[in-house]
Amino acid sequence: MRKVLVVEDEKLIRQGISTMIKRCGVPVEEVIECANGLQAMEVLEKTHIDVMLTDIRMPKMNGIELVQAMQTLKDKPLTVAVSGYDDFSYAVEMMRHGVKEYILKPVERDKLRAVMEKLEEEVSQKQQDKENTESAGKQLIRYLLMDDEASEKELEHIGKFVKNKAGEKFYCLIVSGSDPLMPLLDDQSAISGPDGMEIFILGKERVGDLKMDDAFSSFAGVSDICEDSKELKKAYKQALERRETAFCQNIPLFTAGMRNPVAQALLESGKKLCEKEAVSARVHLIGTNRKEDLIREWNGFFTATARGQIVPEDFKAAMDEFVAGYRKIYQKQVDAELLQPFSFLTLDDYRECFMEFLERAADENTSGNDQTENKMQTAIRYIRENYMKDLNMAVVSNEVSMNYSLFSSAFKNYTGTNFVGYVRDLRIGEAKRLLSETGLKVNEISAKVGYDNEKHFMKSFKAIVGVSPSEYRKNVGSEN
Repeated sequence: MRKVLVVEDEKLIRQGISTMIKRCGVPVEEVIECANGLQAMEVLEKTHIDVMLTDIRMPKMNGIELVQAMQTLKDKPLTVAVSGYDDFSYAVEMMRHGVKEYILKPVERDKLRAVMEKLEEEVSQKQQDKENTESAGKQLIRYLLMDDEASEKELEHIGKFVKNKAGEKFYCLIVSGSDPLMPLLDDQSAISGPDGMEIFILGKERVGDLKMDDAFSSFAGVSDICEDSKELKKAYKQALERRETAFCQNIPLFTAGMRNPVAQALLESGKKLCEKEAVSARVHLIGTNRKEDLIREWNGFFTATARGQIVPEDFKAAMDEFVAGYRKIYQKQVDAELLQPFSFLTLDDYRECFMEFLERAADENTSGNDQTENKMQTAIRYIRENYMKDLNMAVVSNEVSMNYSLFSSAFKNYTGTNFVGYVRDLRIGEAKRLLSETGLKVNEISAKVGYDNEKHFMKSFKAIVGVSPSEYRKNVGSEN
């Protein structure tokens, strides 16, 4: 469980109960202490509390008044009454208001442990039920948005889910996983969207808060406001179109409007760049010695996209055609990250990654990989000695005196993975060792293995290992 609240007016007793909770063997992230019911209500109104232990006789607001007052809250904790023999009749009254357990003073360590273990099971079950409901709701929304029309009964379920999560008025927001907006959103509320993007259903107030925060530069797409779950599919298409346009034309979220309309003649020339024959010609250039032509042609394609001459739908179709053509002609795979353009923050980010791949592919298919095994061994040794620092491929390629593009190709051929993936796996592997063999905190481990952002570390760790760093430590500890 995450948080436990102890409500007791006598300081020494309150501190003693808190200490026993921390040592009872049930994992608790935080124990909060209050001296009376009024203080406890202030905490309950602002903070999610899993379990509350409360005395009955207290000044200002006693235990009975506290459990009566908290019935108005949507998020109520599992509650335990803690008091003396003389207050048993009051404890019975509290149990009529949903109090789970009654513990006599002086509190016995074994009794408290047994109660906490029982409540931990109930908290875990509630959390599991909540996650199951959440998952079912998100799957139903995803089905509505991307697969088919929902029935009236399904729309009713979707409507209840949306209003419970976002309120009566809501927006659909679509964002890439690398968007600076992501840390401000709840990962657990994300719905997997197309092309590696995430979908969020946000309340009116939440979107208003985001508009007020100018500390980030987001390229998400947000719909007009909705008041009915039947409008959700329309809102999704609206948000998706705006997200793809923001990606292609570098338009930040919440700007006044889109770019000026593009002349029809320019749109027609952009459409020609996306035709199958035009894409195929650019793919074939990879296997020639006309590297300058190759770079110029693809730069022209990306520039036309950025100017709005190529609409997002045609851009994505052209990139899919490129992937299929490259695989067919050269019998090789395209870097996995290039398969989902809109998972990148903007076209500029994707373009940089694509052009790096293009130069590497041209070098591989014309001059081959002439790098030696010794240079790759030197590079790997250097990476292992410096992975905890701010390390990038330019630094390592310079260290072994190799051209950046040729190094990228040689490194992938030698290790079977790209540079970023190799360093990431090395860092996560060391993090797993530190989690299992040391008592270092997660933020300390994050810094030790080369991450300057703890949230980025935790997200990367979970994506690779399948569980959070804390869960991994707990699992490893239970195996020993």
